Amino acid sequence: MSAIDTDRLVQQVIQLTGAAPPRFMEGDSPALEQSGQSGGIYLIGLIGGKEVGKSALVNALAGQSITEPTSHGPGTQIAVAYVHKDHQAELAELLEKIVPGEYRIVTHDNSRLGRQVLLDLPDIDSRFSRHLEVTRRALRHMLYPIWLCSVEKYADAQPQQLLSRVAAGNDPANFLFCLNKVDQLPEQNGQATELRDDYARRLEKLLGLPSAPRVFMISAIQPGAFDLPELAKLLAREKSTADVEQSRKLAVRRRRDSLLVWLDAQNLPARAEQLRRLEDEASELISQRVGVPLLERILPEILDDPSYRAFLTDGVLARRVGRWPIVNILHGALSPLRMLVRENAATSGTFFGGAQALVDGHFPAAGESVARSVQSAFAQLHGSHPNLPQLYERKKLWDSMEAEQAEGRLRTEMVQTIERQRKMVMDKLSGRAGIISPFFRVLLTIGALIWFPVIQPILHLILTGGAHWKTAADVGMLLVEIFSAQSLLQNAVFLLLWYLLIWALLRWDTRRRVDRLLKKWKSVERTDPGLSLAACALGWLDDLLDPIRAALRIVEDLADRIAELRKEEI
Repeated sequence: MSAIDTDRLVQQVIQLTGAAPPRFMEGDSPALEQSGQSGGIYLIGLIGGKEVGKSALVNALAGQSITEPTSHGPGTQIAVAYVHKDHQAELAELLEKIVPGEYRIVTHDNSRLGRQVLLDLPDIDSRFSRHLEVTRRALRHMLYPIWLCSVEKYADAQPQQLLSRVAAGNDPANFLFCLNKVDQLPEQNGQATELRDDYARRLEKLLGLPSAPRVFMISAIQPGAFDLPELAKLLAREKSTADVEQSRKLAVRRRRDSLLVWLDAQNLPARAEQLRRLEDEASELISQRVGVPLLERILPEILDDPSYRAFLTDGVLARRVGRWPIVNILHGALSPLRMLVRENAATSGTFFGGAQALVDGHFPAAGESVARSVQSAFAQLHGSHPNLPQLYERKKLWDSMEAEQAEGRLRTEMVQTIERQRKMVMDKLSGRAGIISPFFRVLLTIGALIWFPVIQPILHLILTGGAHWKTAADVGMLLVEIFSAQSLLQNAVFLLLWYLLIWALLRWDTRRRVDRLLKKWKSVERTDPGLSLAACALGWLDDLLDPIRAALRIVEDLADRIAELRKEEI
């Protein structure tokens, strides 16, 4: 897992749990950065407090005076680096990035120390915060710290705290531990050995090591005595590329192990189980208090309301009738009567308000409202699950205002669904004009208006032999006979019934087709969820539980990624 992925994992866990970040990832952490070293060089640094002899030891290891010992005053104030001249530019670039303007470089030409950089850093117990910041910054790039304590300061708490934080991101196998000023101890009574063993046991406990580490007993003012020659020999030859890479892998593994310890402390499996129980309880409670009334009472009432079918049917019927001459005039004349009948038959209270009035009319008032049911359900969950407020920080459904807004969203979604249904009906059932259909529509309307009052009577007289058109009087008689009040009244009544029949057939066919679509839309599985009121209601119910389910998905995803992290090979 890359550094970016690790940081993202940690941030997601923090957002979920509210925990503090791992100590080695804090902004002021001195832990080694995951990238390890820079270029071909590697850093060895002396870490210690004031007056523990860091500068004297650096000079002893280098074999020359590269930094002035300080027994009083502010102590070492900047990073002093001892590096081969061939790597001076590379080191300068690194230090300028880490501690800009707060370093000094001393070069040498010892080929056996080509890539090794020896650093003398400011005191970790300096009263100047900037000094400690320089040391922290350098430690983030230092693969091999040398922890130096004097015999009188080895039990101080501050160096141990810093050591613990550094060890969270770097393996103690890369560390060296030294006790300086051993020359001040009495040579008899084994006091030096006893002090060394005590310091080693403290380090073993502090760092959680399987055994006590090696502690070098040295005296910087007596370079040839005690363990200093052995330490100098150890540092007098640069490490191979393979050794540096192995040390880097140890540091990365240590960082990963520290991260896993922190992740284990967040107890994600228990959180996941807690969220599953909350999801089960919330799902059952919401289903009983909100889902059952919504799906078994409110929704069927809307679907069975004549206004609902009329709302879907009217637009397409008007469009279809509009293509029939004369019948469209009859449809317009009948509209006021039809509206009055529907208004009286509507169970939602009004027909004229459209989809919004249809939906609003079927939602119960305050005492039995959907909002009240939502509020009471989440109030109960709020009392029994302390983590619920964190999950519903942006949607506090136990508050009346938030619950009313949730009901408002449901109404809006149902209105939008009905509007989509109406549009689908219009698009699907209006049909195209075609080429042949207009001919038959004209034939059955305009043709009927010409045929029944005029052509049919004339043909009847001709075919029965009763037509005598020898004189103008005969033609006049024929016209009087055709356009007589009795004939016109009979034809008018007949044509009215004829056009009513066409209108009724169109209305019946339109309702039949709409009913077929409504039957399909009543099923959640067989239709587009965007056209089903049941699917709309179920989706809204799911949205009420979405914060819980989203948190559970995040926890499960984090658990999977942590499992992958455990399997990674460094």
